[in-house]
Amino acid sequence: MLAIISMVSSVGIPAISRLTYQRVSATTRRFVGTLRSVRNDAILLNRIYRLAIDFDKQSWWIEKQGQLELLGTDSQIGVKPDPKAKKKVAPPPTSFAIAEKYGKEPRPLPGGVVFDGVLTEQDGFLKEGLVYVHFFPSGYAEQSIVYLNKEGKNTGGYSLYIRPASGKIEVFNQRVVSFEEAMAQ
Repeated sequence: MLAIISMVSSVGIPAISRLTYQRVSATTRRFVGTLRSVRNDAILLNRIYRLAIDFDKQSWWIEKQGQLELLGTDSQIGVKPDPKAKKKVAPPPTSFAIAEKYGKEPRPLPGGVVFDGVLTEQDGFLKEGLVYVHFFPSGYAEQSIVYLNKEGKNTGGYSLYIRPASGKIEVFNQRVVSFEEAMAQ
C-alpha cells in the first residue's frame, strides 16, 4: 500500500508542478501581449493608460484616463499601505476608469499563479496593496519590473521589465532584482 502511494506521488507531484509552471508561462505570454497592446493604444488614442495590480486579490485590470489631469497624487501612483492605519482610506476620485477593451472588471490570475511584486522607480519594491504602471501617449512607460511566479515560490518565475523610453517589455525567465541588472541582460 505504501509503495503504491509512493509511486503515485512520484508521478503525480512532478506533473502538477509542470502544469503550474505551464500556467505561469502562458499567463506571462498573455500578459505581455496585453501590455504591448495597451502601449499601442496609449500612442494611437492619445490617452494615458495604466496597468492596475491588486496584490490583496491577486487580480489586475487596465484603466484609461477619461480627461486630462496631472499625475502625481496618491490616487494615481502606487500607494504604500500604512501598517499603523486602522482602516483603509479611499483615494480621491480620478478620471481613470476600466478600459472595457481589456475586460469590464478585474481579472484574477489563474490558479497557482501569483503576482510576486512590482519594482517601480518611484516607489521601489511593492508587494501589497494597489500598484499602478502608467503608459503615456508619447510611447513612454513607467520603468517597472512585474514579477509573476508559482504560488509559494520565492525564487524563479518571470520578470517582465518595462523599458521607459521605448515601452518595450522584456521577459526574463528568472528573478531580475534591479533595473541595472535588467538593462545589462
